Amino acid sequence: MPVKPVIIGSAPEPASDGTPGVNDPRLQPLVTTAREDLLRGLTKWHIYGRLGWLDVKRRYRRTVLGPFWGTVSLGMSVAALGTIGVGLWKQAPATYIPFLAAGLIVWVFIQSMVTESCGLFTSNPNLFRQTRLDYSILAYALVWRNVITFLHSVIVYVAAIALFAPHNFGTRVLLLLPGLALAVINGVWIALLLGLACLRYRDLQPLVANIVQIAIFVTPIFWPPSVLQASSRVVFVTFNPLYHIIEVMRVPLMNGVPARSTYVAVLTITAVGWAVTYPVFRRFRRRIAYWS
Repeated sequence: MPVKPVIIGSAPEPASDGTPGVNDPRLQPLVTTAREDLLRGLTKWHIYGRLGWLDVKRRYRRTVLGPFWGTVSLGMSVAALGTIGVGLWKQAPATYIPFLAAGLIVWVFIQSMVTESCGLFTSNPNLFRQTRLDYSILAYALVWRNVITFLHSVIVYVAAIALFAPHNFGTRVLLLLPGLALAVINGVWIALLLGLACLRYRDLQPLVANIVQIAIFVTPIFWPPSVLQASSRVVFVTFNPLYHIIEVMRVPLMNGVPARSTYVAVLTITAVGWAVTYPVFRRFRRRIAYWS
């Protein structure tokens, strides 16, 4: 059946099956510009803060430990992999165990944001047809609930430091805060960009999941960068964006100061990411309800 074209500026017409068309006011976002969407959504912390917290509670409903189950699972992984890694990489436990624990808790934080971003707009398709809202609220809620989970995971790092390297705990751990802030800022554009891309092209979601599974092995999380040759280090360390985002949070956890090049790399990733995401969000934001 031929589709009747919609003339911009004309009155919205529903589809032949009664489904509202893309220009139907019921499918329009609450605000008119992407900038207003992002700024107004950011000010509604009481909404996305509660959404993120309720989602964490919903996931662990009727469990005894709740979100601490993730902490227990991560602790078991650090204990098992740390035992193998100490001998495999010929590292001292006081050096390798904190390195592994800090790297894993940061990696799980980033991995969760990336994989969950693919379902940002596909998980609740009816929401956009029945409610007018600032779409950025969903991205902020996604990042916030992962921050909550990350704070629970920090217990694993504290236990690793207390058992193997108590002398490494110092005031430099406060540098974790700016590193976490940079990761959160990047998490928002990742959520919006992947959310839009996976909403339009559904094959991208399993592709992203496969890439993330591979990335954990080619990023210095289980193995220290020093074990690589110079040529391989350039590929898997220097030009690996995940390494720099992890490093800006992992080094403070190990009572160190991230290198200036690490901050420059993360700030560059942030600028490029938002430079790509904002025009995409501005152009396709109105089609979210239509694609869903």
